[in-house]
Amino acid sequence: MNKTNKILLAIVILLAIVFGVGQFFASSSIPASPGIDAASTNSSAQNSSPAIPPTAIVAYVPQAASSTPVEKGSCWTNSIATPYRADAWRCTVGNAISDPCFQIPNSKNLLCGVNPAVANATTTFVLQLTSALPTPEVLPGTPPTDWAWLVQLSDGTLCSPFTGTRPFTATGQAADYGCAPGPLGTDIYIFDDFNTSSSVWMAHIGTLSQSTSSLPTIANSKEIPIATVWQ
Repeated sequence: MNKTNKILLAIVILLAIVFGVGQFFASSSIPASPGIDAASTNSSAQNSSPAIPPTAIVAYVPQAASSTPVEKGSCWTNSIATPYRADAWRCTVGNAISDPCFQIPNSKNLLCGVNPAVANATTTFVLQLTSALPTPEVLPGTPPTDWAWLVQLSDGTLCSPFTGTRPFTATGQAADYGCAPGPLGTDIYIFDDFNTSSSVWMAHIGTLSQSTSSLPTIANSKEIPIATVWQ
């Protein structure tokens, strides 16, 4: 082998050694993550969203604080808003109707105007009866599981069932619950039964808008998760 070939061979060997050392340090500087690549990690992070908590189903137990105001009145029939409870009543104080009023455990009094979603609700009062309660008349059969006398939607809106005339639409749909006005001051209604096919109950809500007929139509219709129901 002549001198030129020896020089070329030495250069090739030197380059191979340098390249090998560089590859060693380059691979050592990257932490090993078997089975995970950056693209899939970023994609998963972007597609993940906060889980909606299951609807809370509360069996309401009436309790009156010592500071709760007291009124006197009577009850003549079981509650229309709470038809599956024998301890819930439709009562009057003067000319005002209160429904539901719940019998307080271990007491002769009832609790009316309750709002368990709000601490120290100003609408709540104790009812002292001026006459005995009638015989309870609740709906026969096994109570359904998908009912409520108070509903709180996922945005905090509270809804209660109609106990008198219900709004009807031009297509024959009746509103089952009336809710607090929305951001624009428009009354909100719940139509149809709750969708209880999953742990997160859904409500079909909407507003009413006037149509060419004498009856309104449903506007702003959408499904919204229900946060809590009281039974």
